[in-house]
Amino acid sequence: MAAKPLVGLLQLKLENGTTSTGKIRFKTLSFDIKPNAQDMDVYQVGQAIASLQSKPLYTIIRSNNFELLY
Repeated sequence: MAAKPLVGLLQLKLENGTTSTGKIRFKTLSFDIKPNAQDMDVYQVGQAIASLQSKPLYTIIRSNNFELLY
């Protein structure tokens, strides 16, 4: 079995105020990335994009999708 990389995704989760019960409300920005991009490079790009936002960064999420071939 082999795993063929399809697409990568970078998500920035930003704090976007609070709900009426006091929980943090979030806004998510998503960007397609190369699935073979290095983790540190993806993190640094996420930090750079977040620094341009007016809302505070909560977390950076990276996910990759693969096609499983038999």
